[in-house]
Amino acid sequence: MSSELFDSYETEYSALIAAARQRLETTVPRLAGAERRQALQTTEQELTEALELAEQLEVELLSLGGAQRARAGPRIRQYKEDVTRLQQDARRVAQGMGNHEANRRALLGEHAGGIGGSPSLSSSEGGALDGDQRTRLLSGNERLEGGTRRLQESHRIAIETEAVGAGILQDLRAQREQIVSTRNTLMEADAHIDRSQRTLRTMTRRLMANKMITTGIVVVGVALVLLILYVKLVR
Repeated sequence: MSSELFDSYETEYSALIAAARQRLETTVPRLAGAERRQALQTTEQELTEALELAEQLEVELLSLGGAQRARAGPRIRQYKEDVTRLQQDARRVAQGMGNHEANRRALLGEHAGGIGGSPSLSSSEGGALDGDQRTRLLSGNERLEGGTRRLQESHRIAIETEAVGAGILQDLRAQREQIVSTRNTLMEADAHIDRSQRTLRTMTRRLMANKMITTGIVVVGVALVLLILYVKLVR
């Protein structure tokens, strides 16, 4: 189960990082204005989710086997480095775009001041700002939903792990009861063996006693016979 979840996270990470890299390197340079800002925000959102997935992969790495963990560890570190590098690239692009727009607004402000007016945003620029705010809200909501999904997945894994642990504890309890029963049986068998040994020793002692008595009787009988013969011969 942990290996399958790890592979799923890794596949999702690869898709996100590929989409973010393609958008940052190919799509963003061809756009301008609000479309470019929206593309950058989408890229930043994907990179944030990719970083969260890389961190989740680090957590899942602990549940893998030794050999698989050794192979995946350097790969995950490279994932995080790739995300950090792309985030830096995205910030540089956004900063350059911000500087360009700031210079443009400054020039427009100077021009308006020169003709007696005051600098102000056009309705299209105000709409673009509203669109940016909506985009940021949507991006934040999507990131929140992604985090919620990952938390739910982690919760499900924790429940499954708890169930497995409970099953293992139940098996261990049954094995313990079996061991205790076997130990009691062995103790009873040992007690029976002790009683049998005592009985055998008693029988052996009685046998030896009977043998000694029989030997004594034989000796006494032989002595009496010899005595009788001696008496007859002497007379």
